[in-house]
Amino acid sequence: MESSEMEEIFDNCGWSNIYEKHQYKFWVTGLAENLQEDVLRAYLDAYSYEDTENQCFDEMLYQLRVFRYIYEKNDIRLFPRN
Repeated sequence: MESSEMEEIFDNCGWSNIYEKHQYKFWVTGLAENLQEDVLRAYLDAYSYEDTENQCFDEMLYQLRVFRYIYEKNDIRLFPRN
């Protein structure tokens, strides 16, 4: 996924401040390279971060990886693939 695509998804879901804070970490960890758009969109819709200023990237990364595993194994499609 390109950085512009990822930024647009975060913006559309209302989490632009989290993307701005952690954008380089998505690329350093390699997460952005193999993350599907529908998984990221579903994750951002499912999770709520009340304290975005103190959001720890490691915690978010862990939650995202667990969510992606469950999402893919259980074939939960909140946003159907085309």
